[in-house]
Amino acid sequence: MTKRYFVLLCAAMVMPLARYVPAAEAKKNVLMIAVDDLRPHFGKVYDTPQVLTPNMDKLASRGVTFKRTYCQAATCGVSRSSLLTGRRPDTTHVLSNGGCFRNAGNWTSLPHYFRQNGYVTAGGGKIFHPGVCDGLEFGEDRLAWSQPYYHAPCPQLGSLPCAEPRGPKTRPYSWFSNETATDDQVPDGMIAMNAIERLQNFTKLGADSPFFLAVGFHKPHLPHFAPKKYFDMYSLENIDLPKNTHVPQDLPTVTWNNCNEFLSYNDSAKEAKEVHFSEEQPLSDTAIKTHRRAYYAVTSFVDAQVGRVLDTLDELGLTNNTVVMLWGDHGWHLGENNEWAKHTNFEHATHVPLLISSPGGQEGGVSEALTELVDVYPTLADLAGLPVPTECPMNSSAVDVCTEGRSLAPLVAKPTTPWSSAAFSQWPKGGGMGYTLRTDRYRYTEWVGYDSKTHSPQWSVQHGSELYDFVEDPTETMNHVGDAKMAELVSQLSSQLHAGWRNSTMH
Repeated sequence: MTKRYFVLLCAAMVMPLARYVPAAEAKKNVLMIAVDDLRPHFGKVYDTPQVLTPNMDKLASRGVTFKRTYCQAATCGVSRSSLLTGRRPDTTHVLSNGGCFRNAGNWTSLPHYFRQNGYVTAGGGKIFHPGVCDGLEFGEDRLAWSQPYYHAPCPQLGSLPCAEPRGPKTRPYSWFSNETATDDQVPDGMIAMNAIERLQNFTKLGADSPFFLAVGFHKPHLPHFAPKKYFDMYSLENIDLPKNTHVPQDLPTVTWNNCNEFLSYNDSAKEAKEVHFSEEQPLSDTAIKTHRRAYYAVTSFVDAQVGRVLDTLDELGLTNNTVVMLWGDHGWHLGENNEWAKHTNFEHATHVPLLISSPGGQEGGVSEALTELVDVYPTLADLAGLPVPTECPMNSSAVDVCTEGRSLAPLVAKPTTPWSSAAFSQWPKGGGMGYTLRTDRYRYTEWVGYDSKTHSPQWSVQHGSELYDFVEDPTETMNHVGDAKMAELVSQLSSQLHAGWRNSTMH
């Protein structure tokens, strides 16, 4: 064998290894879909078939539905900062929609992590809460996106393009059925079109350029505006009423949220005034049904946009190598517990939808494990084939990449895998903090003082506590904290809450 032939033979053997990565080791694409204010009560997937969501049902059939996922705080900015950094609110120091996580540490966000690992990263719509970090132009994180970020017209409204009915300083309508607009003429429709165009362009990149695409839909956030055809899917007389429209008995005075977001619209404020709406007085049945119908309509509208994006993924032949995740940033009250919107520690505010379809994962699987949105970051890294961030130390301000969640990949592979014994959420109010713990059967909450300098609870400063039993009382009608028979359980749950997520055991 000549020396020249030997060199050519070696080159031929080496070149394929340099150009192709074995399928088992290849990085997978990621399509992450965020749906603002989406509660886990829709479609067949979440046992609410009266809310029509065929496309999210289809996504669920291709992957795993997480039935018991919880946000870290029931408001957009706090929840998204936690999800996109993999750290909890007391670590991010983001306790309101106006906070930026970079004030606590110059951390690598979820999309930035994928960019660092060789991904083409692109986003559109509402992923980070808008206007808090680097600004709308940069999708709030200028380091995260390798392609220009996309916002549809009027991103602050996220509904009809700037001609939606409103006054200069007022918001007259909390819902509106638009008789002339098409899907493509409203922002979420435009966001879907942009995502479709991105996917088409990604097919030109080649196998060695995986993509991370984040698609953030604004609806069903207030105001509940959508093309008329979606309202026509629901007749008012067939809309269901909540099973419980009253606050729990023996509720601490600090607990009830006065529904300011919902009542900031003139129509809902007028309805509230007509019945003297208060903590003890719900809206009329007609008003409740009207607002539930509007929420259902915009949920079906968003589902249609999700379907357009997923259909394109299929048509382009990208589905088999793409991890698809859909999540809502927090839950939503539609009159349950006599609450409207979010901003509580009740089940309807903290409970969120999470759907994951991953190549090689279960199809049509259902997980009842207690999971959290803080798990999203390590989960997507794990499923995509990237190094999984390690657990954050107690002080992680100088640690670029770490997580206070855990990868859900084992549950995607086997939904019945033993998992955490609790999920943790919190909500600031009156200068203090409500910390809440959700176990398999119970929700336990303590409203305590809060040290804003150390961003930590003051457990000795008590403003009230709550205990709900979801086996005996699934709609949270009674606070059992004062029940002497529950004293030992309260003590156990209080210790578990104080011990925190780091000491949450497997079960």
